[in-house]
Amino acid sequence: MSQDQSAAENFHLDVKEPLISLGEGALDRMPTLHLVYEDAAARFSRDFCAMTGAKAVLTFERLEAKRLSDLIKPDAGFDYIGIYDARGLGCRSAIGVDAGFIDLVVEMLLGSGVNEPPPETPRPLTRLVTRLTDMAIAKILNGVANACTPLTVVDFEVCETHSESGFAALGQRSAIALVATFRLSALERESVVVFAAPRAAFDPYRAVLARLPGAEGFERDMRWAEDLYDHVVQTEVKVDVRIDARGFTLSDIASLEVGDLVRLPIAPDSPIRVESEGRVLFWCTLGQKDGYFTIRLEDVSDERRSFIENVLGL
Repeated sequence: MSQDQSAAENFHLDVKEPLISLGEGALDRMPTLHLVYEDAAARFSRDFCAMTGAKAVLTFERLEAKRLSDLIKPDAGFDYIGIYDARGLGCRSAIGVDAGFIDLVVEMLLGSGVNEPPPETPRPLTRLVTRLTDMAIAKILNGVANACTPLTVVDFEVCETHSESGFAALGQRSAIALVATFRLSALERESVVVFAAPRAAFDPYRAVLARLPGAEGFERDMRWAEDLYDHVVQTEVKVDVRIDARGFTLSDIASLEVGDLVRLPIAPDSPIRVESEGRVLFWCTLGQKDGYFTIRLEDVSDERRSFIENVLGL
C-alpha cells in the first residue's frame, strides 16, 4: 500500500454517531456548499496548470462533518498542516496535505522531485520546500475565497504554518468541523488535501446554501450582479471598422489632387470587419443614412464569442 493511499484511508475514519447529531447544519441541508468546493477545485486546476505548464487536476471528493477529536488523531496521515484566519467567515480554518502532495508540488514547480523512498522518520521540510508548499496551498485557498463570493467576501491570512497544534487550532475537541476532501492528480500520481472550517462559520449562510443555483426561489447575490454590471457590462470598448487596404506607389500619391476619387478595393455589398484589440467581433456591410456613413451588422464572428467567454471566465 502506498503512502498516499494509507493517508487517505487513515483520514476517512468512521463516525460512530449519525450525521444529524452533529448539529442543525446537516450537510444534506447545504447542497450548494458542494458546488463551492467543486468551483474552488476547478479554479486551482486552471491556475496551477497555467503557472507550471504541467497538467494537474484537483478534484473535490466529499464533504463530511467531523468532530475535531477525529481530526487531531496522530495517525491522520497529514505531513503539513497550515492554519489560517478566514476573515469574512469569522473563524480559523486549516488545510492539511500529505507527503505525496508536497512531492508533486516540488516536481511541478522545479521540474524534479523526491524520488528516494520516504525515510522511516520524516525529516523536517526545508525552507524552500515549505515555501513551495505554501504557494500551492495559497492557490487552493484563493480558489475557495473566490468560490465563496456569492456568500461573503473571504480572505485567508496565515496564522500558523505547519502548526504543532494542527487541527486542534480550530477549537475544542468536541467542536464540529466541515471537512472537504480533495484529490490532486498529476504526473500519474495522486495525493490527498483536506480543508476544514468550523461548522458554526457556515450557519449564517444556511438559507443560501440550502438553495441550488437555478432552483425556484434562489436569491441572487445583488452585490455580485452589480459588480458584474459595473465592471463588465458597462465597460467601454473601442471598436474599429476595417476595410481592406489598397496599395499605392509613391508616383500614384504624388499625382493625387484635391477632388480626385480613390477607388476602394471592395464593392458596396462586400463584408467588412468590426474589430476590437485585433479581434474580429462582427462582419457587416457599409451603408449611408442621414448623410453619414453607417455599417449594418450582418453576422457574429466566432472570435467574438471566444473573446466574451474569456472576459467572463467561462
